[in-house]
Amino acid sequence: MKFVEAAEAADETSVRSMLAADPGLRDRHADLVMRMSEARNWSAVRLLVDLGFGVNGVTSDGATALHHAAATGELSIVRLLVEHGANHTAREPQFNAQPAGWAQYFKKREIQKYLESLA
Repeated sequence: MKFVEAAEAADETSVRSMLAADPGLRDRHADLVMRMSEARNWSAVRLLVDLGFGVNGVTSDGATALHHAAATGELSIVRLLVEHGANHTAREPQFNAQPAGWAQYFKKREIQKYLESLA
């Protein structure tokens, strides 16, 4: 099984084993949390964040994992990302919106309120 496939499957045993054998995988797949967020694969996001993957990567359109989690209403993932250093004030260029703005647009009031409380 390849590393990305193991991560997509949230196969913790395989991901941990592959990282132990090749710690450079973390650097070579620095965008994986963002990619999994964009795909709404929250179990993979949780695993990767717990294993120390970066949380501030951006998609080709400039959005972060936190933007995607906020837009889809995933409060537990939003909190996880913030607790691991996600930039809650990051603005994506298309709408110049922070994650709280995405939560507002998609009517995820609880997440909007949480993110705005961090200011």
